[in-house]
Amino acid sequence: MILDLARILPHGIVHQDRITRLAYARDASVYRLVPESVVRPKNKSHVKSLLNYGRSTKTPITFRTAGTSLSGQSVSSGIIAETLYDWQKFKVLDGGESILLQPGVNGAFANKILNPYQRRIGPDPASINVARIGGIISNNSSGMVCGTQFNSYHTLKNISFILANGHEYDTAQEGEQKRFELSECSLASGLMRIRKEILDRPELVETIRRKYRLKNTIGYSMNAFLDYETPLYIFSHLLVGAEGTLAFISNATLTTIPDPPVKGTGLILFSSPESAAESVPFFKDLGASAIEFMDDQSLRTAKHFENPPYDPFQIQDDVTGLLVEFQKDTSEDVAELIDETKQFIQGKPSVQELKMVTDEKGRDVLWNIRKGLYPTLGSLRKLGTSVITEDIAVDAENLAPAIRELKSIFKNREFHDGVIFGHARDGNLHFLVSIDLNSSDGKKRFEGLMNDLSDMTLEKFNGSLKAEHGTGRNMAPFVETEWGGPIYDLMWQVKKLADPYHILNPDVLLTNDPKLHVKNLKPLPRVHDEVDRCIECGFCEKICPSRGLTLTPRQRIAVMREAKEIQLNEFEIRQFNHFVDETCATDGLCEIECPVNVNTGKMVKELRSPGNMDPWNVKFLARHFQKTVSGVRFGLGTIAILRKILGSSFTGKIFNGLNKTTDGLVPILPEKGFNVSIPIHPKVGSNPDYVHFPSCVNRVLPGGGSRDSSSMFLQEISSAAGVDLVTLPKFENHCCGMAFESRGYRQTGNQMRIDVLDRLKHESDNGSIPIVVDMSPCTQFIKEESMDYGLEILDSVEFLSRIKSNLVFNPMHEPIFVHPVCSSRKMNMENELIEIAKKCANSIETSMEPFCCGAGGDRGFRYPSLTKNSVVQSVSGISCRKGVSSSRTCEASLDMHAGIDFISIEALVYQSIQK
Repeated sequence: MILDLARILPHGIVHQDRITRLAYARDASVYRLVPESVVRPKNKSHVKSLLNYGRSTKTPITFRTAGTSLSGQSVSSGIIAETLYDWQKFKVLDGGESILLQPGVNGAFANKILNPYQRRIGPDPASINVARIGGIISNNSSGMVCGTQFNSYHTLKNISFILANGHEYDTAQEGEQKRFELSECSLASGLMRIRKEILDRPELVETIRRKYRLKNTIGYSMNAFLDYETPLYIFSHLLVGAEGTLAFISNATLTTIPDPPVKGTGLILFSSPESAAESVPFFKDLGASAIEFMDDQSLRTAKHFENPPYDPFQIQDDVTGLLVEFQKDTSEDVAELIDETKQFIQGKPSVQELKMVTDEKGRDVLWNIRKGLYPTLGSLRKLGTSVITEDIAVDAENLAPAIRELKSIFKNREFHDGVIFGHARDGNLHFLVSIDLNSSDGKKRFEGLMNDLSDMTLEKFNGSLKAEHGTGRNMAPFVETEWGGPIYDLMWQVKKLADPYHILNPDVLLTNDPKLHVKNLKPLPRVHDEVDRCIECGFCEKICPSRGLTLTPRQRIAVMREAKEIQLNEFEIRQFNHFVDETCATDGLCEIECPVNVNTGKMVKELRSPGNMDPWNVKFLARHFQKTVSGVRFGLGTIAILRKILGSSFTGKIFNGLNKTTDGLVPILPEKGFNVSIPIHPKVGSNPDYVHFPSCVNRVLPGGGSRDSSSMFLQEISSAAGVDLVTLPKFENHCCGMAFESRGYRQTGNQMRIDVLDRLKHESDNGSIPIVVDMSPCTQFIKEESMDYGLEILDSVEFLSRIKSNLVFNPMHEPIFVHPVCSSRKMNMENELIEIAKKCANSIETSMEPFCCGAGGDRGFRYPSLTKNSVVQSVSGISCRKGVSSSRTCEASLDMHAGIDFISIEALVYQSIQK
C-alpha cells in the first residue's frame, strides 16, 4: 500500500519517514494521531490521484493547511495532505469587492492585499495572522468583528472543489449547475430530497432557523438547505464548516467588506460580569464593530506584557473588561462615538477604569492582550498539562448567567485556573482550563466537564455548543445532542452522499463513537525549559525558513516530545538531527511571532552545545582571533586561485561533493565565488563623535562589487557627512562571539562578547561616545548583554539614519529590493533600513511580509536548501536586479538564490551620495 502511494505521486511529495509523520501527528488541539503518510500535493492533478488512492485502498485523507485547529480537525491516522506551500495564489476581483484565494493563503496576508482598496475579508479569527483560507472556510470562521453576518458562510461568492470521486466543479463557471446535476445525479437528487424533507417538516425548519440565530458551527451548515434552492449551491455552502469531510476545496472567492480607515478602541473595566453585560446593548446600539469581554483571570495575563494599559496586579475577583472598537470613515465620527462612550460611562458607578485610544500602537496593545489569550494562558499552565478550550454561544441576555454557571462548573470539576473571554456582542463565550489528560482522573474530569457544558448550554440557555472553532473530535460525539435525531440523520445522509467511500476526514464531524473526545489524547512531556510552555498553537510557523523543507519551530518541539516517548533507530536519529538542529537557522524570529516568546532557536543552540566545557580548539581560535580571521582570508584567497586554475564549474562541483559527503561541514561554493575584501585601514583620532567596531565578516567579505568592505564604505560616508568616526583600536583581536555562540559554544561566545564590551566601554570613555557596529546580527548580539555597561550601541543602519541629513543623495533610477534581516526586526529597525534605501533609489521593493532568509551565518552555505526554500516561500515576482540588506552573510546567501545582486546598505549609500 505504501509503495503504491509513492509510485502514483511524484518523488518528493510523499513522506513516509517516521520523523515527518510524528511532526504531523499533532495540531493545536489536545489530540494526537500518527499519520500513515504525509503528502504535499502541488496541484489538483496530485489531489485527484491521492483521492483515487484513498478510494482504492479505503485510506482516510485529511487535508491540512496551518494546523491551528483547536478541536482536532487536522490530525489523522490515515494520510495528511498538506495543501499549504504550493496553494497560495490569489486574485483581487471587481476592484477589491471580492477576492479569489487558494487554501494556503494566510488570512492576514489577504487583508494586506486588500488594504489599498480599503476592503478586507469578513472572517477575522484571533488566529488570522497564521490561519489559512482552507481552514477559515472549512471551519466557517467568524471572529471578533464579523459576527455571523460576515462569516465564511455568508461571504462565500464562489467555490472550486474536488469530490471524493475525483470530479472537479467550480461554481464560477457557466453551466456548472447543470453539469453537476448530470454528472452527480445521486448526490444532486439526494440533496434535493433532503431539502424537501426539511421543508415538509415545519419543526425541522424552525429548529434550523432557531439554531442559526446564534453563532453555530457544530455539524454541517444545514441552513444551506433553507438558503439555497439548487443542488450545486446547497452543496457549495455545505462545504463551509464541513472540516474537509465532504470534498477538497481548491479555491474560494469571498465577497469582501469595507475596512474603515479610522478606528477607535477602548478598554472598560467593570466591577462584575453582570454590569459589563448590562452595557453590551448600549455599545451594540452605538454601532460598535467589536465588543470583546475578558474575565478577571484574563485581565491578569497582562502582567506578561510590556507596559500594560492597566495594573494587572490590582485586578480584583469578578472584575470584567469590555474591549470596544469603533470603525468609521472619518476621525470626527470616531471622536463622536468616543465622547458618547465617555458620557455613558460617567453615569456608571460599576466602571473602575476606562482607556480609549485611536493610534495604531495603542490599539495593538489592547488587542494583543485579547488576541493572545489562548496561547498566553496556555503557556501559564502547569508543565505537562494540556489546555482544554471550547466556545459556546448563548443569547446576549444570558451572557452573565452563563459566565456564572461556567465558573460553577469549573469549581465543581476542580478546575482552579478556568478563564473565560469571548465576543460579548454575539453572546460567544470561550473558556480555557488546564488538565493532565494522561491520567485516568484527568480524562474523567475532562469527560465530566464536556457533559456539564452540554447540559448547561443546550438545556439551560438553548445555546450552541460550538460557535466558532468547528466541531472537531472533541464535539463530534455531541452533534446529535445539539441537533436532535432527525436532523442528525440528515447530516449522515449528506456525508454518505458526498463521500460514500468514507475516506474524507472520518470521525471529525460525525462519529458513531460516543467516547471519541477522550481518546488519542496527546502527551506533553517536558523536553527543555525554553520550549516546555509551548502549546503547539502554530503561530510561529509562518516565519520559519525551514517550513516545508524539514520542520517548523512547533514541529521541532513536537518531534522532541515524541522522541521522549519512543525509541528512534540510528537512521531516525540522524534525520532527527538534520531536521531539528542542522536546518534550524536559529534566527529567533519565532520568538517574535510566539505570543509567549518561545525561542526555539535558543533551544537548538543549547542542543548544539558540547557540554559544560567548550573544546580546546574552539578556545584556541577565540584566543588567537586575528590569526583565525587571517586564516579564513587565506583560505578564501586560495579558493579564488583554484577557481581561476580549474574553472568555476569544476571547482564548484568539488565543493558540492565535499558538502554532501561531509553532511554540510564543508560549505557550498557560490557560483560567483568569494572575493576577499581589502584589509581595513583603521581610522584614528581623539575626541571622536563615534567609535566604530568592524564586524569580523566585514573584515573578510566585501560589501559591494569591489573589494571594499562595508567598514571602509562606512568610513567614507562618515567623512562625507562631516562626522568623526574612529576605528576601535586593536579591533582585529576581537569578535562579538555570535559565530561561536550560534554553534553551541556558549561559554566561548559569551566570553568574547564580554571581552569586546569591556574594550568598547574603555574606548568610548565609559559610554560617553556612541559605538557603531557594521553588521546587524552582531549589533543585536552585543546589545543583548550591554545593558549593564552603560553603552550606546548603534547598528550601522541607525547610524546612517542619524547622519543622512548631512548627506547629499543622488538617487539611482534602478529599483532596489530591500531585505530587513531578522536582527533588524528584533531591534525594530526594519523601517529605518527602508527609509535609507528610499533616499538612495527612486524605486524600492520589499516582501509583503517579513521573512528570514535562512542564512544563519554560514548555515545557508552549508545547507543551501535552507535559503533556497526560504526564497521560494517568501519572495516572488521581484523585478529588481539589485538588492540591499545589513548583514553580509544574508546578502551573500540571497545573492545565490534570489537572482539578485545583493550589496550592503553601506555600499548602497556610498554609491548614492555626493562625495
